[in-house]
Amino acid sequence: MSNLIVALQRRIDANALRAVNTYQREVPEYASPSTEQLAHMLDFARFIRRVSLERVRDDTPLDEDDLAAIGVVGRRRGEDRLSLASQRQALSTHTALMLRDVVETATPANTEDVLHMAHWLGREGNRARGAYLDGYLAGVAQTWSTSAQVQLLARSLLADDPPPMGIAQAAGVRLGHRWLVTVVRFDPPDLAAPERKRIVATALASWRIPMSWLGPGELVLVTPASVDSEAALSAWLVDGGVHGPVADRTLDLVRGVAVDAGRECAAGTAVGTVGQLAGVLEQARQISRLTSAERRPQRLYSVADRFVELGAAHSPHMDSWLRELITRLEAGPDLIRTLDAYYLHDMSRPATTRALGVHPRTLDYRLRRVHELTGLRPASTRGVRILTAAVAWTFADRLREA
Repeated sequence: MSNLIVALQRRIDANALRAVNTYQREVPEYASPSTEQLAHMLDFARFIRRVSLERVRDDTPLDEDDLAAIGVVGRRRGEDRLSLASQRQALSTHTALMLRDVVETATPANTEDVLHMAHWLGREGNRARGAYLDGYLAGVAQTWSTSAQVQLLARSLLADDPPPMGIAQAAGVRLGHRWLVTVVRFDPPDLAAPERKRIVATALASWRIPMSWLGPGELVLVTPASVDSEAALSAWLVDGGVHGPVADRTLDLVRGVAVDAGRECAAGTAVGTVGQLAGVLEQARQISRLTSAERRPQRLYSVADRFVELGAAHSPHMDSWLRELITRLEAGPDLIRTLDAYYLHDMSRPATTRALGVHPRTLDYRLRRVHELTGLRPASTRGVRILTAAVAWTFADRLREA
């Protein structure tokens, strides 16, 4: 073992410099460090290699002073406002580089030594990673705003990463097992950064939950959806919808966000458990894009409302057929918007005419016109099934083109 350790000790400076160059190349947030940050990165790369080699040589674990020093570096990264995703990427890169240092330096005679070092790095690397992330999260909790903390928490949950308990505690957010993921899509989708910051701050004042922006026109809310009763769980399993106080409060929050943004929005929702929320987010996002924006959203739309459209989204033949139907409806006058309002108001003629601001006879004419163009009666079972899919697909298609 001694000759391999000596060889690696001689290469500490070179390997540390290579590691820093790799971080700059592969971790976007490390691409342009200041002179001070660069020197600190290089010092830490040397330190972790020196300490690791000394402990492997003595066949001892990292001691408390080692872990404390690693935690201090992690805390500094948190205070520098580097993202949690970048830290996890840097740690994974570090692990790969440490193993590469060993493999490249070893000779065929060092096979057993390499296996021993790989075992040590696997065991102690987990402890070092934990100390680093604990320090990082302590830095975040100490220096980041509540708004920034809940957005970091939301991104962790939605990336299926282990939720940072310390950040949740510091931000005053209770973590659960089941979550309601709601994507709020704004129309038009051009909210500026100051507006987005204000919207999150206002929303947090009414409900302290994880939330984050997916882009300038999409806000995701992550609300606790633990099912308290067997009846509520059965209802969710049967129709795929969302029910109860959490859904009602989430809808109120969405409506408040729409008012604060001063524009229409559509809300798509899906339910899932920790560790599976990345897929839930994608489903909620698709639902929001298949739903027309409203000034005051009437409900949270779920898979129960958009299962036909979600299925069509993955079928090229269905896409072609719906496009042909939409082309016919575009002959007008204003038939797609009329159908959207008609179904949105449960086919109530008075409510639809009020929403559209048209005379009842105008509505009747437009519905007859739909039948003339497509052969479908909007109030029939077949018409509802097909035309609702066509209307939703129209809005989704416009979003894709945008």
